[in-house]
Amino acid sequence: MHLADTTGRDTYRLIVTRRNASEILLLTRGPASTLPSVEIAQGQRMAEKLTAELYAQWGCRAYCLLVSKLAPGLPYCSVMEATNLEQISPAGTCWKPFDVATCAAVDPDEDRAVIEKSIKEWAEYRREPSQAPFTKPAWLSELLAWAQEQLAPLGLRLTGAFTQLNASPSFSLIRLETNDSAVWFKATGPPNRHELPIAVALARLFPGYVPRILGVHPRWNGWLSGHAPGMLLDDCEESSVWERAARQLAGLQLASAGKSTELLESSCRDLRLPRLLELVDPFLARIADLMAAQVKQPPEPLAAVSLMLLGERLKQACALLQEIGLPDTLGHVDFNPGNIVVSSAECCFLDWAEGCVSHPFITFEYLRGHSRRRLGEDGAAAERIATAYTRPWQPCFSLDALKKAMAIARLVAVFTYAVGNDSWRSPDVLLRPPLAGYLRSLTRRMYREAAHIFERTEACVA
Repeated sequence: MHLADTTGRDTYRLIVTRRNASEILLLTRGPASTLPSVEIAQGQRMAEKLTAELYAQWGCRAYCLLVSKLAPGLPYCSVMEATNLEQISPAGTCWKPFDVATCAAVDPDEDRAVIEKSIKEWAEYRREPSQAPFTKPAWLSELLAWAQEQLAPLGLRLTGAFTQLNASPSFSLIRLETNDSAVWFKATGPPNRHELPIAVALARLFPGYVPRILGVHPRWNGWLSGHAPGMLLDDCEESSVWERAARQLAGLQLASAGKSTELLESSCRDLRLPRLLELVDPFLARIADLMAAQVKQPPEPLAAVSLMLLGERLKQACALLQEIGLPDTLGHVDFNPGNIVVSSAECCFLDWAEGCVSHPFITFEYLRGHSRRRLGEDGAAAERIATAYTRPWQPCFSLDALKKAMAIARLVAVFTYAVGNDSWRSPDVLLRPPLAGYLRSLTRRMYREAAHIFERTEACVA
């Protein structure tokens, strides 16, 4: 249900510093000096690719402090810090004082502009260290020292090797290698600061389904967690593995039944059926504005009468799910195979910033949608995955009731995804064409799903 990833490559200038940003790495070409430059494919983890390219081309190990688009017409830029202070300059490069004279000698003009604007942006972030801790030089050393304190009682020792996957002023995701299995440090800033209390609560309540928490860093809103062995479900094409994930999801949700209060207090979003019913009218009112503002056609905007019918169908679907009586459980609005690690024995579910309390089948519908895209329209495989998910529920609910819930949840899942965050409420949504178009697209999908579900229901009654 995401916007399609773009394709192509972007150019990045690298400002690589060391010794508390007193030196900068430059390429030497006769009397002139230039910034290192790399190309990175779009849609990838920038920090991981930038650090890998820097090492591959110039043998310099570093981590990112800042990645940004400075101004129209200028390339992207990454400010980085080298980890080996005594490293000899690779061939064709040199370390120079990071001062006005050095920057003035850099050629071409574009590189000088990148340095000038990057310094200004970096200085702004460094004035608020509590809001942008991962732009501070030497934060990695501080992280390693803190992480070692958490790991020592467990008999683990950091080796110093790491892989940085995310670089942002207030977000971080980095894998740290130990003398045994790796560990992960993650920190989140606005608007995802709530992921820390959710992660801590889930690790306490459901230790067999999520990573173990090894330490919490309150100042950075971060946490250290154990490594989940296995492979990402996104890399699996065997339906049996997807069946295992579906079965484990049902197990996690059954374990969470009756724990709604604890989950909501941990910052999980309230997307229970009564709350969804409250959102139908305001959401469709906003969509009516977006349909009226649609310029590009086809497709045709949905008329007011169609939106009114959709509203009635959404409320009816929520009411029908309530009648079936499945409990509220832990859910996930962005449940996708890139956040599910599978092994021969179990599954581990990662990244709970979009954690919620909702009807259980809504989250399964997201998994089922991804399975169709990954495995193709294999009806037998889809049936096995659905059976693997519903079987753990059967001691408490009839198979007919479960099948009915699954059919209705398909519509409610699309609606839940649309209202799962507050982007649709944004006052400037009309000024953001991609978001407005995406919300219109989701609404058209809901309309089709509603027609499909209720036409079949009315035909059966007739």
